[in-house]
Amino acid sequence: MKKLIPVLIILSLVLTACGNLPLGRTEEDMSDSEMATRVAELLSTMTTPTTEMVFPPTPTPQAATEAPPEPSAAPATQEPAALPATETPVVVEETLLPEEAGTPTTEVTPALPETDPARKLGNPTHSDPLDSYEKWTWPTGSDDYLKVNFKDGFLEMTGLTTMAGWRLPMLAQQTNSYIELTVNSGACQGKDSYGIIFRVPVFKEPTQGYLYEVTCDGYLRLWEWNGKAKPKGEADVLINWKESMDIKTGANQVNRLGVMAVGKSLRIYMNGIPQGEVSDSTYPAGFVGAFVRSVTTPKYTVKFDEMKVWENPAQ
Repeated sequence: MKKLIPVLIILSLVLTACGNLPLGRTEEDMSDSEMATRVAELLSTMTTPTTEMVFPPTPTPQAATEAPPEPSAAPATQEPAALPATETPVVVEETLLPEEAGTPTTEVTPALPETDPARKLGNPTHSDPLDSYEKWTWPTGSDDYLKVNFKDGFLEMTGLTTMAGWRLPMLAQQTNSYIELTVNSGACQGKDSYGIIFRVPVFKEPTQGYLYEVTCDGYLRLWEWNGKAKPKGEADVLINWKESMDIKTGANQVNRLGVMAVGKSLRIYMNGIPQGEVSDSTYPAGFVGAFVRSVTTPKYTVKFDEMKVWENPAQ
């Protein structure tokens, strides 16, 4: 670890953007020279996360009385009533502690739903516990949109505006994959949101891609962002705001977001339960990352706990 101290100091001072270059060796230990090369590449490819988001009328069919929401607007004219918490099935296993011979105890382990892709996919191709920037080389620091650092075993992102800001790690481009992100919602309220950005086509210029967004108060949606559209970029809603009882709502709740992207099929999951599917071929492949939006709480901080990717998942 001592050999990484100079590099850590450099990264803490200058890694303030979301664009960087992909390298194939993401799971191996790096020498001093290899780490220095990564740092140099990051320094040469700094970009800002996004410009103002403009949502045109949604292509998703809507009821006659429902208007498509703006990105920072609530999906209903009044706050929804609180939803009952969704209980996760558990498996109770009986174990014996050596120091208490003959005295049975129980260990409660959450069981994955039958619909959860992780049940059948086996070990992920890539995984990052997000304890530090090192494994996937996440850019840290601050810019105009967000602040990023690692603390207490989490990747923390703080939104500095009401617009989404994201970071992409140095993980190879994905074509067909299942992506899972475990998130602690932190001290959130209302429409504060977080999620997965995926199939970002250009790593050095991450201004396009798909975003799976989840709000603190229990809504989710899937949208497509094209930051190159004139004059200020454009977002198309693929799955419109949907209230989901599968989301654990409120502050400091842990949720697992999942995206199955295979060919044109884009399917989203919440805690292993399907939430919707669309067919879209705008971005057939690309890079993955995470994002935050401070909509209700100024400088909202979300805590990302773990990210996994399964390449070429069996359907």
